[in-house]
Amino acid sequence: MFSICIPVYNYDVRELVQSLHRQAMRSGLPFEILLMDDASKEEYRTVNSAIDWPYLRYIQLTGNAGRSKIRNRLAQAAKYTYLIFMDCDSAVSSETYIDNYIPYCKPNIVCYGGRLYEEKWPHDTKYLRWKYGVKRESIPAEEREKEPNLSFMTCNFLIDKALLEKIPFDETVQGYGHEDTLFGIQLLYLGIRIQHIDNPLIHLGLEDAAVFIAKTENAVANLRRIDAILQEKCPEPVNHSLLIRTEQRLKKWGLLPLTAAIFTVFKPLLKRNLLSKKPSLFLFDLYKLGTLCRLSCVS
Repeated sequence: MFSICIPVYNYDVRELVQSLHRQAMRSGLPFEILLMDDASKEEYRTVNSAIDWPYLRYIQLTGNAGRSKIRNRLAQAAKYTYLIFMDCDSAVSSETYIDNYIPYCKPNIVCYGGRLYEEKWPHDTKYLRWKYGVKRESIPAEEREKEPNLSFMTCNFLIDKALLEKIPFDETVQGYGHEDTLFGIQLLYLGIRIQHIDNPLIHLGLEDAAVFIAKTENAVANLRRIDAILQEKCPEPVNHSLLIRTEQRLKKWGLLPLTAAIFTVFKPLLKRNLLSKKPSLFLFDLYKLGTLCRLSCVS
């Protein structure tokens, strides 16, 4: 009935698989757990390929496919009708995680369960990622339902396999960030409303602030690329991003070059705060805006 699809990259998934396997067996329904390794380091390939549970398949990719392509490949490889996708650096937060998704196994379904973070503050170098996750990503279903297709993340969702085959993730969106934004909007234009429930996974794999900042810069570039795709393909514009709307206002007012120049001067100071023990999410937002404006000016 359902395939649990986990793209794996440089993470030990043994504990996650054990929890999922126990719950899936208890459900009494046909299932499989499908691990697809995206060219991880040898140490992770060794431990994950050795997992020996019934109804588990491990597939090793020879090259790094990336976030969009590997999810499409998992969907192609899965043998059941409904797919539960999750990030590999996750932990189940409830013993009824699988059971909570079962009632939503329906045609044309996309159901997002949410994301949580551990209550304990992490090491200083990971504090920015933890703070951002707690403040911006740990959102209850009631709040996500207000803009259902713009509140979607690929870290934890159920989908009808036939629907994903019809609307695969756009593989031109590479690197980190916003493939889920584009996917949610594409569904919106097809009249498919993403459902939201409180069935979260806990995000464990927090990056150091420096890594998270670099990945965010890539995500901002992807956001620009996605906006261009939407302008070309979609019949009506979608206000999918406050960041894009702010950049467009600055452009309209002729302030884009000035904003980019100011950001270039103050970028080291902004980055110093973000790498500190007390990072400001407001300054992080300014950092993203400055990155976007600078990209717009040089393109």
